This record gives sequence, structure tokens and C-alpha cells, in this order.
Amino acid sequence: MAEATTPEAFRARFPAFAGVPDAAVADALAEAGPRVGAAWPAADAALGRMLHAAHTLTLDGRGGPEAELARAGALDLKALRSGTLHLERHDPPTDSAPGTLGLTSYGRRFHEVMRRNSVGVVVV
Repeated sequence: MAEATTPEAFRARFPAFAGVPDAAVADALAEAGPRVGAAWPAADAALGRMLHAAHTLTLDGRGGPEAELARAGALDLKALRSGTLHLERHDPPTDSAPGTLGLTSYGRRFHEVMRRNSVGVVVV
């Protein structure tokens, strides 16, 4: 069984979450656990749990600047002007991450780790 990541270790890696209560971090880490493959190397498994937890916390509006955008429902904004309001949204990526993973930098990084550790499909 994989070693549990503590809220303290999580915050040491991602200081943007310094103000997030232990219980919220622990819940996000627990939620991330099943998304990490049992065969992943220990370092990638720990990183994957932390990245997915950071992604979840960000979507929940907790953490740094990305969380502020999440609270405003604006994670996909590329530009915003105030005078004569102008909003510009990011184009959807062509190699998009599944579900909500593409909405945060943490989710996109988690997707990279997941792809690196996924078993490829063999066609015969």
C-alpha cells in the first residue's frame, strides 16, 4: 500500500495552499488516492496524489491565484479588460485532459504523470 502524504508535506510542495485547513487537504489527498495507479513508482504516486489534491482544492476555490479564478468561474479566461468589458477565453486544447483536469495547471500536470504511468494499448 502507498504511503500517505501528509498535509504538511503537501503544503511544503505547494505553498499556495498554506492557508487551507488540514482537514480539507487531507480530504483532497484521500480523494486523489484512487486516481493513482497501484503500479506507479513511489515518487510518481506521491506526486500524482499531491497534484490531483491541488487540482481538486483549486476547483473548490482554495489556494492561490488559480483558486480565485475558480471562485469567479473564470478558469478558462485568457484575457479580461475592464473598460468596455472584453473577455477572451482560451481555445480548448487539442490534446485535452479528461474531465476537469485541463482546467487547472495542477490537473494538466497530473494528466502528464498519469499518461507517463499508464499502460499503453497494444493493437495486434
